[in-house]
Amino acid sequence: MELAAIILIIGAVIGAEALIFAKYASRGIYYSAGVDKTTVYEGDTIELSEVIENRRLVALPWIKTELSASKWLAFFKKDSAAQTAGDENVFIPGVFSLSPKSRCIRTRRIKCLKRGVFSFDNTVITATDILGLVTRSQNVEVNITVTVLPTALDGEDTLLSFTEPIGETAVRRFINEDPFLIAGAKEYTGREPLQRIHWKHTAAKGSLYVCSNEYSTSEKTLVLMNMQRKNVYPVTCVDFYDLEAFIKLSVRLAENSVKNGGCAAFATNGDGGCCSDMINGEEQLLPLLKRLAELQSVCRTDFSELLGAVDCGVFTDIMIVTSYIDGKMKEFADRLTAEGKNVVIYTDGSTEDAQDYNLAQVSRFAFRVNTEDMAV
Repeated sequence: MELAAIILIIGAVIGAEALIFAKYASRGIYYSAGVDKTTVYEGDTIELSEVIENRRLVALPWIKTELSASKWLAFFKKDSAAQTAGDENVFIPGVFSLSPKSRCIRTRRIKCLKRGVFSFDNTVITATDILGLVTRSQNVEVNITVTVLPTALDGEDTLLSFTEPIGETAVRRFINEDPFLIAGAKEYTGREPLQRIHWKHTAAKGSLYVCSNEYSTSEKTLVLMNMQRKNVYPVTCVDFYDLEAFIKLSVRLAENSVKNGGCAAFATNGDGGCCSDMINGEEQLLPLLKRLAELQSVCRTDFSELLGAVDCGVFTDIMIVTSYIDGKMKEFADRLTAEGKNVVIYTDGSTEDAQDYNLAQVSRFAFRVNTEDMAV
C-alpha cells in the first residue's frame, strides 16, 4: 500500500508539473533580436544579438530557438550550431537554459555574401519541461531588415578587352583649371593674381605660395544595363550569375566616372525599368546602390525599347553592359558615335558578337559569385 501511495504521489506530481507547464509554458518568456548595422556592403560582417528572458519563478531547463535567414547571410560556424538548409533560407538553431528571473544574450556574427534586401521575419521558440514530457512552441515576430549594397567589380583581370583601342588616349577635360578644385599649393611666380595666394601655406613656408588647382572634366557617363536573355521570348531575365556580374560592373563604371570628376546616370530594362538621377559626387552614389540592392531578377522589356526611349543628349560616354550584342545595339552605337559620343559595350558573351558587327570598342568581362561554403 505504501509503495502504491508513493507511486500515486509521484504520478500526481508529474501530472501536475506537466499540466502547469503546458498551461504556463509560453508565459514569462520574452525574446527579441537586433543587428548592429542595417545597411552594409557585400562582404561586410554584422552582429545579430538575440535576447531571451525568463521572467518566471520557475526555471526553464531547455529552450530552443530557430531563426530563419537567407542563405546569403552566412553565419560563422563557431557562432551557430548546425544549419538546416532550405531552397533560399537556412534555419539557425540556438539552445538555452534559464534559471528563474534571468536572461541570456547571444551574439552571432554574419557575413553578407551578396547584395540584396534580407529580412528576419520570425523566430520559433520551443520550450520543454524538466522531464521532457511537454513541449510548447510559439512564433515571435522579429522584423529585422538588412540592406546589403553591391560593391564594384574589382580587379583589372576581370576586364578582358579584345577590340578596345590601347595606348595613349585623349583625356576629356576643360582647358583652364577649375578655381573651385584646389589640389594644394605651388610657389608664386609673379604671373598668378594675388587673390590666388594660399595664405596658410605662405605663412608656413615664409614665402609666397598660390593655390594649385585641378582640371575639371566634362565627362558625363550613362550606364545602360541589359537584363534580357538572348533569343528567348517572351522576354526573360538573364541568369543569377550574369545579373550579379552586370550590377557589379555597372557600379564600377559609375564610380569611375564620378571619381574622375565627372557625373553618371544609370538605367536598365529590368524590374519594371530602373533608372537613377544624375550622380555628381561620391556621396550621391548611395541612392543608386540602394536601388540596385533592391533590384529583382525580373525583365519584361526588350532592350531595344530602352535604347529607343533613352535620351543621350547630355551624355558624352555611353556604357552598355550586356550578355550579347545584336544589330540594334550596333545601330545605336553607330548613331551616337556619329554624334561624337564615346560608346563602349561590355559583354560576357562570345567575341563573335563583336566581330560580326564590327564594333569599335568592346570589352569582355568575367566574374562569378563565390557560392562555396555558405557558412563561413
